[in-house]
Amino acid sequence: MKNIGLNLEALAKISKGTKRKKKDINEIEVAEEIDKLYREYGSLNKVASYVKLSPEMVRQIKSLNTLENGVKQLYISGVLKGYDIGYRISKLQEKDQIILAKYITDKNLISEDVRAIAKYKIDNPRTPIGKVISKVIQSKDKKIYVVYLGIEKDTFEKLSGRIKNKDIEKTIKSIFNSVVHYKFITYFELNGRVVLLKLLREGLREIRNKAKELKVPLRKLGEALTKEYSERNTQ
Repeated sequence: MKNIGLNLEALAKISKGTKRKKKDINEIEVAEEIDKLYREYGSLNKVASYVKLSPEMVRQIKSLNTLENGVKQLYISGVLKGYDIGYRISKLQEKDQIILAKYITDKNLISEDVRAIAKYKIDNPRTPIGKVISKVIQSKDKKIYVVYLGIEKDTFEKLSGRIKNKDIEKTIKSIFNSVVHYKFITYFELNGRVVLLKLLREGLREIRNKAKELKVPLRKLGEALTKEYSERNTQ
């Protein structure tokens, strides 16, 4: 084996940078050591066997050597972290790498976000990286939460007595729109005396906060809001 002393030194650095929770050296230093070993062994599999990491992990680490210098500096300064994140960034053109890297550090994106952004950009090469980032982040949390809220018979009939049947659903919908921004409500339906809401995460948070404010369980919020509206508009 060539350069045994240098290889052992490289192995020690790689171990410090990959196998300890608190890393003593940054990812770029580790990538440089991996690259030295790769030039000697000529095979990712051989390097992986020597450093006792998976070939895929070695490939990811080695890719950090191709990062734009500005991105490398973010790693060296400790602002940017993570081999997987660096690997995803390395798949982009240099001019896009620094834009994405700065956005990651500004918005504290996780690896899954970066993976999605890089994939979208690769699949849509003509779309500017800024627009790609916006599209991915906007679609990040589209989980829908379904909530059923009942209204007591007396409260419902009291409100119905003053409003035409065709306007009752519109009125109750407006009550909820005063609590939850319309863009967070993906679906509204009044089925008898039961309100069906389909909400984004932000909408669910808003109605939970309103229930806390009124000091009622969430299941009682429909009754509380409708009763409050009815009493306010009969004074």
